[in-house]
Amino acid sequence: MGRSCIPIYNRESKRIEEEQVFERPLMDIFYGSSLGRLFTRAFLSGKAFSRFLGYLQDRPASRRNIPAFIKKYNIDISELERPLADFRSFNDFFTRKLKAEARPVDKASGILISPGDGRLLVYPIDRDLVVPVKGAAFSLEELLGFREDTGTWQGGICVKLRLAPMDYHRFCYIDDGVHGPINHIDGRLHSVSPLALRHGLKVLQGNDREYVILETKDFGKVCHVDIGALGVGRIYQHFRHGAKFHKGQEKGYFEFGGSTIILLFEPGRAMIDSDIMDYSRRDIETLVRYGSGIGKRP
Repeated sequence: MGRSCIPIYNRESKRIEEEQVFERPLMDIFYGSSLGRLFTRAFLSGKAFSRFLGYLQDRPASRRNIPAFIKKYNIDISELERPLADFRSFNDFFTRKLKAEARPVDKASGILISPGDGRLLVYPIDRDLVVPVKGAAFSLEELLGFREDTGTWQGGICVKLRLAPMDYHRFCYIDDGVHGPINHIDGRLHSVSPLALRHGLKVLQGNDREYVILETKDFGKVCHVDIGALGVGRIYQHFRHGAKFHKGQEKGYFEFGGSTIILLFEPGRAMIDSDIMDYSRRDIETLVRYGSGIGKRP
């Protein structure tokens, strides 16, 4: 695989595959050169640009982009909750709901589920720092906008789920529990692609993001962070002011663009499946689906 390839472990086929990167030529231009990164910082990562993209994707004329998107990224339209002809715009299709049977939730007690479709990596948390195998470490304090006592998660693990534009962009709660109001932190809207992360940009701790502390039945106090990215006009939360929730219940969704979800676990509260851990140590993401098991309560 070349320098710009993104290897992904597919749990279903048990093979390493290469990710089909959304708009790769543009990504290589805007994040692969110093001039491109300067332009991205100055213009593309600003909210005005993403709002403009969102406006275009909300226009009825954007419906014409849906068939090509489905074909290029092999979207399974048999999973759609409503007929393809019912979608009013590209963004309406992008935030599509699927049939319940398309994303079965593992309801077994003590099983940790993925909050959404995407590519999973697991990092250790050491002295307030999330430590990737490659790339720059970042602090929990910075991630949470210096608003929380991060001691709760010292020595625990950080689970990072990256959603590519072709993924299902609705996300769920990982367990039964309760939470209070959701916190918003203003930031930029850089791409969350590894092609951008390789260049040391403050993406995860610098992008527009929202977090909430979940008090869960099986996994203790979990911090759930939803991170916007290039093109994401808005993060929709169904229970912005607090809720009692159930495992697999939809928590919200992202509008058009790639996005990331981060989960912070206390020490000893979650044991991630061995294949995910093995590939995470090699800095290879594992492809997972909304509601599927990714670990268990020790």
